[in-house]
Amino acid sequence: MNDAVRPTEPAQDAFARLLVRMSPELGDDQEVGWQAVEAKGFRFPGDYKRFMAHFGAGMIEDTLAVLGPPVADDVEYGSMLSETRNACALWPPEAPGTAGVWPVERQLTERPPLIAWAVTTGGDLVCWLSKEDDPDRWPVAVWGRQEGPEHWTIVPHGMTGFLLGLFNAELDKHPLSDSSLWDKPNPRFISEKSEDRMRAEGIDPWTGEPDPLAGISFDD
Repeated sequence: MNDAVRPTEPAQDAFARLLVRMSPELGDDQEVGWQAVEAKGFRFPGDYKRFMAHFGAGMIEDTLAVLGPPVADDVEYGSMLSETRNACALWPPEAPGTAGVWPVERQLTERPPLIAWAVTTGGDLVCWLSKEDDPDRWPVAVWGRQEGPEHWTIVPHGMTGFLLGLFNAELDKHPLSDSSLWDKPNPRFISEKSEDRMRAEGIDPWTGEPDPLAGISFDD
């Protein structure tokens, strides 16, 4: 077995292999106040916390955006709360562990049946199925926009196992609409902070070339 998923492997060892596979060079410590965040009802797996400390919120291969944890009651487009609400609305009513549409008024006081932690440029939602009380036992649930009438794929691994399984092409099926991360030997990650810094310097972070949008204002 290669380095995709090893069921008996300690979680920290699996994350160490993720750090080797995907460099955190352009990551940033998100510096999350986890106690305050989790006191409001959200809890998170240990590997997600480690990811935020090494990488932060940002993009993998300009394809998959890893979302940061909730900030106050932020439900703006693309936030974790907003995408979680979208995922819960798409989760089949007959599926186990569901509570149907997740009301906004409960967004930080009650754990939803799904928590979105990533989205893709193809419109896919990558979530935890949060039925278990222990976040480290949450499997990944993917809503694939182009996956046919059923759409949902349950991956019996957490965040780290899911990412390594993608990069090694060792999941039972490819769950995303875009194959950019499938069998990707050395995926590149750029945090939101690093991307903002590079664009402020006039550099396109994904090409290293001058950013053609540098200096253009979209507020006019």
